[in-house]
Amino acid sequence: MGEKTNRARTKAAPGSKRMGRPPGGKRSDPDYMQTTLYVPRSLMTEIKVKLLRSDAHEFSGLVESLLRDWLKRR
Repeated sequence: MGEKTNRARTKAAPGSKRMGRPPGGKRSDPDYMQTTLYVPRSLMTEIKVKLLRSDAHEFSGLVESLLRDWLKRR
C-alpha cells in the first residue's frame, strides 16, 4: 500500500489536535451564503499578497467589510 493510504487509515491519538479546519465556520452558519464573483487574475493575486502580509488573512472578511461600507454610503 502507498504512503497516502496508510496515513488515511491512521487515527489521531485521544486528546491530540486534528489537522484541517475546525468544525463549524461560515459554511455551516445559516446566516452566511456562498457566492461567486469574477475578479481579474492580477487583482486577485495582489489582494492575496496584501492579505497574507496583513493581520486579516480572510478574503471573505475583506469582501464583507467592503460591502458593508458600500451599503452605508447608499
